Amino acid sequence: MLVIRQAPSWAGAPYPQGTAMRILASIALAGAVLSAAGAQAADMAPVYVAPPIGVAAVDNGGWYLRGDIGVGATSARRWQYNNNPFWGITGGTYEHSTSSAFFFGAGIGHAFNSWLRADITAEYRVGGKFRGRDDLIAGPPNPPEVVGYQNNLRANMSSFVTMVNGYIDLGTWSNVTPFVGAGVGVAYNMLGVTQDTGLQLFNNAPPSATAGTISGASRSNFAWALMAGVAWNISSQVKIELGYRYMNLGSFQSGAPCPVTCGTAIRNYEIRQVTSHDVRLGLRYAFGATPIAAEPIVARY
Repeated sequence: MLVIRQAPSWAGAPYPQGTAMRILASIALAGAVLSAAGAQAADMAPVYVAPPIGVAAVDNGGWYLRGDIGVGATSARRWQYNNNPFWGITGGTYEHSTSSAFFFGAGIGHAFNSWLRADITAEYRVGGKFRGRDDLIAGPPNPPEVVGYQNNLRANMSSFVTMVNGYIDLGTWSNVTPFVGAGVGVAYNMLGVTQDTGLQLFNNAPPSATAGTISGASRSNFAWALMAGVAWNISSQVKIELGYRYMNLGSFQSGAPCPVTCGTAIRNYEIRQVTSHDVRLGLRYAFGATPIAAEPIVARY
């Protein structure tokens, strides 16, 4: 007798073993694709990652040394004798001229940031000359026949100046930094021995030649200055300055023509309000400034 049985409900479903085979085939195919992609990537040039762009180091402060040389066109407002009543001088005219002076100096300073700095300097000024002429009208106690004097004075001028200076740097363009500044200090002004040649004038006789010397002397004065210029940044540590400076040196004073018998207060003279228009060349060297980083090399494809 033939018995027919109904197939189980899962008989029509895909055979489980076939499903596993299909999964394995998919995995193998994915592996082949990944292997091919890896082989292609191995044939490509490596990706170059550029280093970060370097930034030039900025020196915002620190100590520095400086040295300066220059020349100054010197002038004076006026000159005059002291104690004219002793002479019996009732009037007269005065003329004068001064020559240029040369100077050199050094100092130490500190830059507080990228725009503010200050320094202390000392300089020696030499080579200046004073020329003075007077035509004086004589009165009592001079003898009645003496009507006047003429004097021609020549003396050397020099100064030792110490200053405290402040500067404002106005920014840097193409390694050039303009600046302005001001300073105050003390000028120790020295006037050398004065050569005095001239004439004594009479009312009824030819003039008589006179000659003599007036001793040198020195004095200290308040000094002040205004400055402007430019600085070239040769490196992060070295800067060259070219600048203009107006300096007020105060006054110069001579000794007396006869210090033994007359005392130091007789017939000395003063050169007042001496000023100078200076052209100055300077060098600054900064301590511990960070070297400027070189620009990195970047590959381009």
